[in-house]
Amino acid sequence: MDSPRWNAFGIVYAAIVASCCAMLVLSIPFGTYAVFFTHLSSSIGSQTLIGYLPVYLALVEVDIPVTPTFGVLYLALTAVYVIFIVVAAVQGGGFFRALAAAARQGPGALLRNPLTATTMLLGATLLATVILDSVQTSVGVQTGGISGDSFLLFMDLTLSPLIEEIGFRFFLIGVPLFVLLLATRPSVKKLARSLWRPSAAWDAVPTADPEAVQVSTGVLKSFAYFLVAFSAILFGLAHYLSGAGWDIGKVSEAALDGVTLGYLYVRYGLHASIIFHWAVDFASNAFAFYGQGVYGISWTANSVFSLIPAYDILVIVGLPGLLYIVDLFLKRVIRSQRETSEDDSSRQVYPDGAGGEVQGNLPNPP
Repeated sequence: MDSPRWNAFGIVYAAIVASCCAMLVLSIPFGTYAVFFTHLSSSIGSQTLIGYLPVYLALVEVDIPVTPTFGVLYLALTAVYVIFIVVAAVQGGGFFRALAAAARQGPGALLRNPLTATTMLLGATLLATVILDSVQTSVGVQTGGISGDSFLLFMDLTLSPLIEEIGFRFFLIGVPLFVLLLATRPSVKKLARSLWRPSAAWDAVPTADPEAVQVSTGVLKSFAYFLVAFSAILFGLAHYLSGAGWDIGKVSEAALDGVTLGYLYVRYGLHASIIFHWAVDFASNAFAFYGQGVYGISWTANSVFSLIPAYDILVIVGLPGLLYIVDLFLKRVIRSQRETSEDDSSRQVYPDGAGGEVQGNLPNPP
């Protein structure tokens, strides 16, 4: 990782990631202009009152009656996303320090900071989704797409990152881990941290309280992995069952996104998964809605103003990150198999089965 080849690549890749983060932030004023200063709909606008706010608990939707205007709702949501972006930027040593480390050590250093990690995983996941969609389409499995009133669609894309991450990540991953962690009797502070960032649970198992039920780190992690997979599958099914226009191919694509979203939530916190979801739903389409509102070019995922069809950008941003993640996964698998093999080689059993097991050349006591 410290070779000149990695240094040169790290500098270029860090610059690309920084540029992508800048584009994500830039989508906010473009989206805001589209909401307040253009006419995406002939009948609905920023001054229109909303009747309810949907809240999700996995596949269950609960409608909360509220009556702010769409404009107020948009500003409130945008303020939340901006706060989350700022928080992510200062964590893990800071956004710029992570970029500097990546310039010296390669893309792996970007995983230190939630914002750079989210951007890196965003490119990798989008590229993997494009590949998956191409494979599915080649065998006749269609993904479909959403349609309807442009203003309502844009507001839905603005709202969904928050309510869906709370419904599918917080309730399906954080809450079950929280309940399991209750048995260990940790402090209230550690419990709260594990709800926001489930990986905090690894450090929340007490060692001094003899009355507490001990839950090993391995059990907590395994349970978290199961919950990530479970929530991802439900996330994929929810898109197909929503009636928004998605076809069966969307199940696997959304589930793939759900795995990344679950990983970000578990490792970095709920704000990281919300930023990722916001980038996919809002930031990648804000320029397209701006293009429709200002130039009359109909918004779609294939719009010339959308960031999604920029496959060259996806390859530049996503391919290095995807290759790094695959390489990291393979190394961990190989290391795990090697450790298992070494453990097996250090254990010998007497041929007749009568002498007991030998560990490290010392026989077990009778």
